[in-house]
Parts: sequence; structure tokens; C-alpha cells
Amino acid sequence: MAVSGNKAKTKGGKREKILLAAIEKFLEKDYYQVTIVEIAERASVGKGTVYEYYSSKEELFKECFSYCAESYIQSFQDHLTKPETVKMTMQEILRTHLDMIKDNRKRLHLLFNEKPASFQELQSWVLERREELLQGIMDLLEEGIRSNEIRAGIDVEMAGRLFLALNYVVMGGMVVLDGIDVDEERIGALLEIYWQGIGMKR
Repeated sequence: MAVSGNKAKTKGGKREKILLAAIEKFLEKDYYQVTIVEIAERASVGKGTVYEYYSSKEELFKECFSYCAESYIQSFQDHLTKPETVKMTMQEILRTHLDMIKDNRKRLHLLFNEKPASFQELQSWVLERREELLQGIMDLLEEGIRSNEIRAGIDVEMAGRLFLALNYVVMGGMVVLDGIDVDEERIGALLEIYWQGIGMKR
């Protein structure tokens, strides 16, 4: 079964209340410890109401996961088609991604916490979306080469992967794991290291 983004169809109403309540519960405890009754109580609905929208706890967890992952990935994609310079686009991606991390740092843990072994499809879905995102970054880099912002001959795939790592690993790790307050100045510093490289110009 394919996992898909569900932000639009969960917007507002009981379905969204149940979904957001489930996200909170899955963040508080391991998947196997969470019950539908607890989720219903957190959402202020009856247990039967939960089953009107979701056939099982497994289905509800999948939608929670895809909801959080979709929000995370969308923070990148929203900027890839804006008519700005490549460097300005990258800085805006970093800034928006930082805001998203700060506002939703707890939800991000849902993407990495222990999951039922049967949810292999979640991993496959994330990998597919990550490939789409990488392709978007590579297209952005190619545009930078065409507009003479980026030197010709660079490995755009490796450069794309490095930019994603700058967001996921470096900035995400600083905020979520290390509790470091990343401000506008640090965003600029991170981008300059990426943009200029660390080697002496000869």
C-alpha cells in the first residue's frame, strides 16, 4: 500500500483532531504502548469515532508519519520554483527549514523513532520522496550553472547531497539534538561555507 501525503484531507474537523492527538501520543510513548482509547481521549472523541476515520492503529500511525514527513519535505519544495538567484533560494530554504524545525521539533522525532517492523513501506516512501527532493536541488544547481552563479564542472549530485546534509544533519542536528539556537547569522555562515568551500583559492 502506498503512503501518501494527507495534509489537505486532514485539515480541520474530527479527523485532524484525531490525527494530531495520535501524533502527540506516539511521541510520548512507543508505538506498541499507545492505545486507540488514549488517542480518543486526547482528541476528546469516542473510541468508535476514531474507527470511523481509521480502520486500525497501524493505519493511523501511517497517516501520522506521512503527515509529518510531508510537512518536512514540503519545507524544501516550496522554494525550488521561486524566481530568485540560486544562492538566495538556498538561503531561503535554510531559513524556512530552520523555522519548521523549531516549530515542529517534537514531530520530527516521529520520523526517526522506533516503528513496527511491518512498516517497511514507510521507509520506501521516504526514500522515494527524498530522491524527488534531491532531483529538485540538482535542477536548482543546474540552473545556477546556466546562469553563471555556479562554476561549470561540479558534480551536481554530490553538491545536492551536501546541501541536503546541511539541512538534515548539520542544522537539524544543531537544533534538535544539540539544542543550539541557530540564528540568521549562522544560517549565512553555513551557506557561505557550502557556497565558497573551505579550500584556499589558488
